[in-house]
Amino acid sequence: MPIIDLPYDKTTLQATLPDNLTVRTLGPRAMAALHDPKAAFLAACESPKGMPPLSALASGTSGPVLLVVNDHTRVSGKEQSLIWLLDALNENGIPDDRVTVLVALGSHGKASDEKLRQTIGPAIDRVEVIQHDPSGAMVDCGATSRGTPVRVNARLMEAGLVILSSAVVHHYFAGFCGGRKMVLPGLSSLETIAANHSLVFEGSGDTGGRHPKVLSGALDGNPVHEDMLEGARLALGDRPCISVVAVLTPDKEFACFSAGELDESHRRACIFVDAHNVVEIDSPADLVLASAGGYPKDLNFIQSHKGMDNAVKALKPGGTLLYVMGCSDGYGNPAIEEFAPLDLKTIRARLAKNYVVYGQTVYSAKEKALRYRIVVVSRMDPEFLRSLGMVPAAGLEDAIEAIREDISRAQLAYHIPRGDITLPRLSTSPP
Repeated sequence: MPIIDLPYDKTTLQATLPDNLTVRTLGPRAMAALHDPKAAFLAACESPKGMPPLSALASGTSGPVLLVVNDHTRVSGKEQSLIWLLDALNENGIPDDRVTVLVALGSHGKASDEKLRQTIGPAIDRVEVIQHDPSGAMVDCGATSRGTPVRVNARLMEAGLVILSSAVVHHYFAGFCGGRKMVLPGLSSLETIAANHSLVFEGSGDTGGRHPKVLSGALDGNPVHEDMLEGARLALGDRPCISVVAVLTPDKEFACFSAGELDESHRRACIFVDAHNVVEIDSPADLVLASAGGYPKDLNFIQSHKGMDNAVKALKPGGTLLYVMGCSDGYGNPAIEEFAPLDLKTIRARLAKNYVVYGQTVYSAKEKALRYRIVVVSRMDPEFLRSLGMVPAAGLEDAIEAIREDISRAQLAYHIPRGDITLPRLSTSPP
């Protein structure tokens, strides 16, 4: 009998399925870990695309150096790479007391002191570490061509050299994480983030749905991405900036580094991610059994939804998704709970009048629940899941029982243990 494993928080759930069910496991292609990640990291920094090497940038600046890193909801290996980066700066004349680490929180909640120490690693004992406050001191940098007001953390303006350190995975509306996202939304005001994220929708009022190019894996023609990139460039201005982008294996080891100009370095990493994490399928299935990817990818509902967005791409219209997400940290933002009871038309109208970050996450989740039957194993309040149109289950066995008839009817089922890094794509679909 087929046995499936589904990561859930910091453990793994397991279930046995009937013999008559054809189950195909979908997952990323094998991604080799770098034999010497430190050497690869330093080599990338010394041979960046479209700009001078890090050593030249460091020796050429007399001002403060700002290291911008992912927050605690992102796995980026920064607990290792920050030390390599600080040592490299030291070797090129920049002592630790000239360096500040700024955590690109965007609109995410701040990490506790304990969590911050855990995610930053030993670098926290060497340099000042600050978590971005989207309601804190900001500097106005103008507006993008789409009208997004670009207001960013004042620390960015004080830097003589900016180093953006991020990691790339697929993102359900920005196309990919990392790169330009370190500035917008990472270091931006709530007003800036809201204006940018509102580009998820086209049309006006309650009449326009999601923009067709706002998709996981899409950059060209994606208005959210293009606005992010333009806004980040406005904020950075002409100050020296090098972007160092990592790709990690499913086991959280370094697989690739790309360094250089903001967009070029990011795109090179995105190509690497696509080559490994896009999984072509001949046809959608009647049933998908998937996980958000386990901790921290299922830390809260906001993070967990990203894997759900990937998983349903393998489903037939009207198909069934069994989805597991720990959500030990709850909603991830109060807006999730606020918008959950509202219908799609009301959410769209409210967001058109006054865009609230994460209101569109609820919109997207509710859209999925209308197109598919979604049974969820989670620590989330069952009533919250019902308000989204989903079916809560107390555990994996209960979820299997809830979809028993779907299993008996299914001709094909896909098993997706890592929804966070597995992007199903029909072989006939354009990239």
